[in-house]
Amino acid sequence: MNQIDWIDVAIKLYERGGKKTYHVKDLAEIGETLGLLPLGMDPDDFAKKLGTKLNANSKTKNPQFAKVRNSKTGGYRQGTFRYKSQRPIVFATEAPKVSSQFTGSAGEYAVMSELLFRGFNASKMTVDDGIDVVASLADKYFHVQVKTANEKAGAYLATIKTAAFQHASNVFYIVVLRTNAGMRYVNDFVILQSGDIKKLILEGRLKEGNSISLRLSVDGNRLMLNGSVDVSVHRNNWDLIC
Repeated sequence: MNQIDWIDVAIKLYERGGKKTYHVKDLAEIGETLGLLPLGMDPDDFAKKLGTKLNANSKTKNPQFAKVRNSKTGGYRQGTFRYKSQRPIVFATEAPKVSSQFTGSAGEYAVMSELLFRGFNASKMTVDDGIDVVASLADKYFHVQVKTANEKAGAYLATIKTAAFQHASNVFYIVVLRTNAGMRYVNDFVILQSGDIKKLILEGRLKEGNSISLRLSVDGNRLMLNGSVDVSVHRNNWDLIC
């Protein structure tokens, strides 16, 4: 770990994140999302080590980072640092406005790519009849319906047509969450087995009319479905497809 240039890593994280001020835990999350953490390092361990390095840097003669004052106590906010670079931070360009057909197809190929990386043989259906992708692994076959949602006002919205909803153990619904992460857009995947959705409908936590509405939002470290169901365990958890 002595070979890590912690200040260089921190600068990259600030510039990728797109803000001047971050808590080290938020930097670790950005690094994990973008694949910038040192290989094999736990995010919590990374955050602690990075905090130590940034604190030391803030005390040097020409610091690149500064501790942030706590307006209530007059002291400093623990683990929070401001990047002092005068270079303008470049934000990701606004997502181009394209039809839902393009967005939907892009999401399907993104899911197929993730499945292929994990050893599934995945194929896009020629006709969308409630199933977008068929995947196989170890003589097991899985049917996948893909929904793609861009972030709007802190939430991601997706709907499943009730007439196309299929309840079977090998059917999965994957919502692709498309997020502006500063200098690039990133995808997260919420993987729900059809039985998970059916159970929430029976419990009255999802409404089943002409369509089933899914509203996903981030609450701290939790990913919430329709504001009341914690589905954090379903985020990027490809082991659920088995």
